[in-house]
Amino acid sequence: MTILIDIITYAYRGSGKYIFLLCVILSIVAKLAGLAPGIGAFASILLFGYFCALYYQMIQSAASGEREAPEFPETANIMEDIIWPMLQIIVVFLTSFGPLIGYSFWAGETGFDHRIGNTLLAVGAIYFPMAMLAVVVLGYTGALSPHIVIPSILRAGWIYWIGVLMLCVLYSVGSIIESVISGNFIVRHIVMSIVSVYTMMTNARILGLVYRERQEELAWL
Repeated sequence: MTILIDIITYAYRGSGKYIFLLCVILSIVAKLAGLAPGIGAFASILLFGYFCALYYQMIQSAASGEREAPEFPETANIMEDIIWPMLQIIVVFLTSFGPLIGYSFWAGETGFDHRIGNTLLAVGAIYFPMAMLAVVVLGYTGALSPHIVIPSILRAGWIYWIGVLMLCVLYSVGSIIESVISGNFIVRHIVMSIVSVYTMMTNARILGLVYRERQEELAWL
């Protein structure tokens, strides 16, 4: 119960609430900037990269035992501080959900079997959190390899499965909220910015706590 409260309150506990507020504002700006051609799209990519860097740093902070969200990430070196974390997250995502994406393109709308699709989605949802955690903690992209991730999932035990369940609930609730408010452009952007930032911060906290609670079993370092 203590861990659950820790996870739920992370986004607005201590320094987290300032990061939460700024990220919501930046998220709204990113969504609006994305509507503009050229420079708007470039600004959206940079802001997305900044969120990736922050997500990366929050996982590291939680994994090391910090109770509150860390300070804002350094941005002196755009390639190393922003672009590289963003590329790593994209690679982990494509590795985890690539089979589903590939199957969707191969089958098309008419041949898509939802049983296969849902199975591949579930595999990706189980694989992604541990792969992301391994890449962040071990510090190299190759850590997303199945020979590291799959044994780690088994060694992490019940706390990992609870974490995966919580992540699924978070994204499902976010999807429901978005569908409910889809008709109002302004309200949708504001509310979904709040939901997406809270989800990002809570996601990072869950992964960090999984490592903190199971670092001896994982034996990565």
